[in-house]
Amino acid sequence: MTGTERPGSGAGYSSSVARAQEISPDTDTGVWTVVTRTSTYLLDFDEMTLLRAPGVGGTDSEEWAVSTLRRDSEDIPLLGVKSCRLGESAQFWVRAADDPDVRTWRITTPVVSIERIG
Repeated sequence: MTGTERPGSGAGYSSSVARAQEISPDTDTGVWTVVTRTSTYLLDFDEMTLLRAPGVGGTDSEEWAVSTLRRDSEDIPLLGVKSCRLGESAQFWVRAADDPDVRTWRITTPVVSIERIG
């Protein structure tokens, strides 16, 4: 699996969960979790949806405030990933669930973990 790390795994190792350094912009399959400083995102490339769980993040630090966004904890249409790398803010291209003509970016706090879970 390109871009993934699995400590101690052999060449023939197979697992439904794999840690990754990034999700490349050409990714088009699988289900991924992206944990940021303040939230957890579930990206489903098979259904092309994005779900944000605010406050379920990778830090307890008060340095990072949790923002409330429209459609939090709901699946919204995912159009693509511009960037998603450990240590950097991810950028997800999404469509408004209630208006197919509205497209916008979801830009996250820094990413602390990426896992392919399906």
